[in-house]
Amino acid sequence: MRVLLVEDDPVVARVLEIALSRAGHQVHLAKDFPTARAKLAEPWDAIVLDLNLPGGFGLDLIRHLRQDLGRATPVIILSGLKQERTILEAMRLGAQDYLTKPFSPQELVLRLERYVAQG
Repeated sequence: MRVLLVEDDPVVARVLEIALSRAGHQVHLAKDFPTARAKLAEPWDAIVLDLNLPGGFGLDLIRHLRQDLGRATPVIILSGLKQERTILEAMRLGAQDYLTKPFSPQELVLRLERYVAQG
């Protein structure tokens, strides 16, 4: 599975890269909004997306993915933002799941694999 990991925190990114790689997935990291937006044009099996990014907000990436590109790629949000309105907006835009930090890397991998298998 090709996974686009959009995460600006190097520690979180490394933990996720290790967890996803150990599960047999190819991980491609985007550390900021412009890089992530450009990479959305490529075919991905799944996307793990932080919301607060240098250069932009992650919900705008989901909007671009769903509305402009017309892709149904599974997206799991991983964010420190816990406000209900942010979570609801992410789900309305088409995110499959929303996990808050701190998180279990193994739980994230299992959830991601479940959504890709359903697709």
